Amino acid sequence: MSKTVLKRIIPIFLVLVIVTSVLLFLLRTSDVEPDNPEGGMPKTEAPQTDEPQIDEPQINELYANETPSIEAAEKDAFDIVDSMRVGWNLGNTLDSIDNRGRGIRGGLQEGVTPEEHYETYWGNPITTREMIDAAAEAGFGAIRIPVTYTDHMDENFQIRPEWLLRVEQIVSYVLDTGAYCIINIHHDTGSGSWPWLRADPDNIDELCERFGAVWIQIAEHFRDYDDKLVFESFNEILDTQSRWGGASNEAYLAVNKFNQVFVDTVRATGGNNAKRFLIVKTYASGVDEDILEAFVLPADSMERRLIVSVHTYAPHAFTWTQDKASWTQTHPDWEQVRDGALVEDIISRLSTTFVQRGIPVIVGEFGAMNKNNTVDRVNYARHFIETAKKYGITCFWWDDGGIFENADLVSGFALLDRYRVQWFFPEIAETLVETAVP
Repeated sequence: MSKTVLKRIIPIFLVLVIVTSVLLFLLRTSDVEPDNPEGGMPKTEAPQTDEPQIDEPQINELYANETPSIEAAEKDAFDIVDSMRVGWNLGNTLDSIDNRGRGIRGGLQEGVTPEEHYETYWGNPITTREMIDAAAEAGFGAIRIPVTYTDHMDENFQIRPEWLLRVEQIVSYVLDTGAYCIINIHHDTGSGSWPWLRADPDNIDELCERFGAVWIQIAEHFRDYDDKLVFESFNEILDTQSRWGGASNEAYLAVNKFNQVFVDTVRATGGNNAKRFLIVKTYASGVDEDILEAFVLPADSMERRLIVSVHTYAPHAFTWTQDKASWTQTHPDWEQVRDGALVEDIISRLSTTFVQRGIPVIVGEFGAMNKNNTVDRVNYARHFIETAKKYGITCFWWDDGGIFENADLVSGFALLDRYRVQWFFPEIAETLVETAVP
């Protein structure tokens, strides 16, 4: 190549190099973040999709100002009481006792098992799944199954396995409906000649040992059931004179000790019992001021797992018949001022003694006997539930069942005709449920 040609090409080449360098510099500087003084990598565009791209917040930012739902947080005893809504008792069934000395401690009819004998001994049929379904379908959120063990234990207080299995079968009927189920020790306490569990301070150590031995067996049998199964310490425990009120302070202290033994015994069996919700009772399941003042909530290894249960049939002049409440003149008509005031006083007392101190309450038994006064009993049921619900207290109607040709002949508290599996008094059942549901 001649020198002349080279002289022409070199300047052109240099110009091209300079221009290219300037263009590259300009492109690079245009992609640098304007607020980044040190320059850096060029920005990249987010991919274009149908869903917006949102940065995942930190956990503490996401929940800092929100209260976890009950489903997200573990329920406490107040939540359980509220979830029960309103309850129904399978009374006079597994709680019967053969005070004539028959049954397994005497002679049985041929072909009748001890379980059949006792379950039907007080006038009710064998409990079926259909009966339990009827109560649950009516809207009762919990079913209490009173259970007596006196005639189903040997001299060493060992419970017959067949009896526990029958209790378990009925418990499964309840739990299959999604309702809560309560089981207890029932007519092993109370008045009469048969109760072995009494508020007897003179024999408290021996009684606590027996009481603990019975609850160990029950708790171990049901250890793997979830928290829809709730244990209740005992029913209506009385002193050696069978006094319903005005007992000694020592008798009240004995009840406190039994409740503590109950809690400690159940917790020690482990499994789901370590955190199961437990119900403890006052003396006689009573609501008198001296009874409530003497009550001491047991110590518990778990927090917020204890519930207190009481019973009240006030006002007895309305709820009982003359032969049942012979000390007062009974009446069939419900008057809001005359009769409702006593209900309100009792519920308010329970709130002051327990609820306001952070202790949830259920009324494990209440109800009014039939005196062919359905409308009045509906008004009573509505007032009772309305009053209790204002204080967060859940109530259980006592249904003792029985054999009756029709509703007019019902002589007790029965709402459900267990033989036909239909309601004697659907109006009362509906009122209980509708009033209890917010």
